[in-house]
Amino acid sequence: MKLLVTGGVGSVGRVTVARLVRNGYTVRVLDRQPETEIEQEVLDDIRGAEYRQADITDFDSLAPHFEGMDAVVHLAAIPHPGGGTEPEIWVINCNGAFNVYRAAADAGIKRVVSASSINALGYNYGIKPFPIEYFPIDEEHPTFTTDPYSFSKLVLEETAAYFWRREEISGVCLRLPGVFRVNSHWAGRAKEFYALRQNAFAELMALPEAERRARIDRLIAEGDAERAERYAERPWTDRPEHHRMRRPEELPPEVKLMWGRDDFWALIHAEDAALALERGVLAEYEGSHPLFVNDPENTVGVPSRDLVELFFPEVTTWKRDVQGCETLVSIDRARDLIGFEPENPMRAWMESL
Repeated sequence: MKLLVTGGVGSVGRVTVARLVRNGYTVRVLDRQPETEIEQEVLDDIRGAEYRQADITDFDSLAPHFEGMDAVVHLAAIPHPGGGTEPEIWVINCNGAFNVYRAAADAGIKRVVSASSINALGYNYGIKPFPIEYFPIDEEHPTFTTDPYSFSKLVLEETAAYFWRREEISGVCLRLPGVFRVNSHWAGRAKEFYALRQNAFAELMALPEAERRARIDRLIAEGDAERAERYAERPWTDRPEHHRMRRPEELPPEVKLMWGRDDFWALIHAEDAALALERGVLAEYEGSHPLFVNDPENTVGVPSRDLVELFFPEVTTWKRDVQGCETLVSIDRARDLIGFEPENPMRAWMESL
């Protein structure tokens, strides 16, 4: 099977390309960078794939790269709202996505799998808060996008749906949360941070209820006020000092637990993101489908219902029962449609360290 991967040297792309090559696919990578400027570590990851320099915003140049391909994995995009201006994000994430689907249709390709984002919901980077209606979050939950990146991912999903209706291109748009890769340094820090947050939960629960509620409510209010400052749309170096990384152990327990709240404490291992993309190519289905894919548990390692009671006390509706640390972002649809089941859950690999 011949697969075209756009954005194949990015953080998700390189892992995906490595998996596809390892599993015997013929892989062609498209990316903007000249091959001579790609770091050797990345080149090592994508070894065995054909590399072609191309810009997805230049539609007229794309046709030769799509010839002979059986399916497309579309990953090329600005990955967060601080990565470009609104017009830049639109051109690359929206126009670029349309070009990829149009080029696929012109080449007779009937399967395109794309990287959407958990942010298609609009909650994390949005400049205005909106009510969460229920847990666990699923694909039926209403969206409310107020930042250019999240909006661009919703446009991607609509683009995919349009090409299903018009050209019968089937595919999934995977609503990935934060993606992490494991190396020796990161793994040690992650395990330390995981334990830190569990201790923070115990510390917070030991406080008198009124004090606990007041501290969390104040923190949430501060976060909602900061949304209006559009700080997520600024380059990292231009953000206020208090938004930059500080030593976690120096922070109050509610702040330690607040990290990840706006993505409902969801993450995914890079290898599992690659797995989901591969399953999106191979599984038998028709139509265009947004799918949440993430770790099966929350990233804090404490009961999910307790997290909701602490940080989303206004949400009292549960679409189904959630047990223990089970994720608050449902992956049931991905399990049913493409057979996605995480192979690298965070708890398992941290306990193996």
